[in-house]
Amino acid sequence: MSTETKELRENPELWVHSENDVWHRREKEDDINCFHRIDATSIKLRGKNYLDDKKKLPSKEAAFDLVCAKCFKTSHQMLHSAKEVDSLKKYLEDHPDNEYFIVNWLVPGHYTVVNLYVRTLKRGEDVEFDKLYDMFREGDEKFRKERFKYIPQIIEAPSILKATVSSMLGGLRPVLICNKLTCHHFTGKNYVEVNVDTGSSRIVSAAAGILVKGFSGIVANTGFLIEGRDKSELPERMLGVHCNTKITLDKIAIPYDYQAPEKEQTPKKGWFGGMFSRSSRSGKKADAQKKKKKGDVHEEPEEVAKEGQ
Repeated sequence: MSTETKELRENPELWVHSENDVWHRREKEDDINCFHRIDATSIKLRGKNYLDDKKKLPSKEAAFDLVCAKCFKTSHQMLHSAKEVDSLKKYLEDHPDNEYFIVNWLVPGHYTVVNLYVRTLKRGEDVEFDKLYDMFREGDEKFRKERFKYIPQIIEAPSILKATVSSMLGGLRPVLICNKLTCHHFTGKNYVEVNVDTGSSRIVSAAAGILVKGFSGIVANTGFLIEGRDKSELPERMLGVHCNTKITLDKIAIPYDYQAPEKEQTPKKGWFGGMFSRSSRSGKKADAQKKKKKGDVHEEPEEVAKEGQ
């Protein structure tokens, strides 16, 4: 039994899905296929007087601490893991007094990468953060879209891969992720969940494809916060942050039998999020027209020809 599995059994605060989980908390310096917590104070955010002096200062400790990260492989895109993943649903029900924040990365190929954080900051210790978080939890889609910020940091990676991805994305810098990618938000009794669809942008989907294939050589930090725009919402504080080390997606992915509602089932996309689907459809339509001239086939119904456009 691995150290991680033993820890999961002995510590009821940790979410267990399978004893065979490969993605685990780091056990040694040269470990791979692992995650670990990092010091949020290494990240500079908007200070109390940012609106006047534009100065960014080190964040205080993150308000939420990483419980664990898991990756599921399904036959259809899976939204709302807190509802659809039985082990996570039970875990949340078994810990009703805790407050959780969940970020799901929806990766082309029907992978769902789940980051589960638990709140460790006591309410009342940071009134500015409490205000912002409650506004996010109770807010509408417009507010959430405008305030949810993602901070990526590549610590170690092959130089060619890092330069390629940075060039495609216009640099690695803090971004209001829901303005760039389609995001879905869900709220439960003791959790808030954000699903980020990396396949909703052709450029990001292509970058994700490059990153996923090169993950085994990458060490990267992932951080989230809610952007403060009013003095009563400053200084900012990291919501959650952690580091992933040299991940091989196919090795950490857990096969999961998820049956999507019929209306949610979509054709499986490749790494480039259907980047070539339009040209593919155009080619098929041209072939059909050629065959029509020869009297071999009837004209393609218009609703089929326009599918997905």
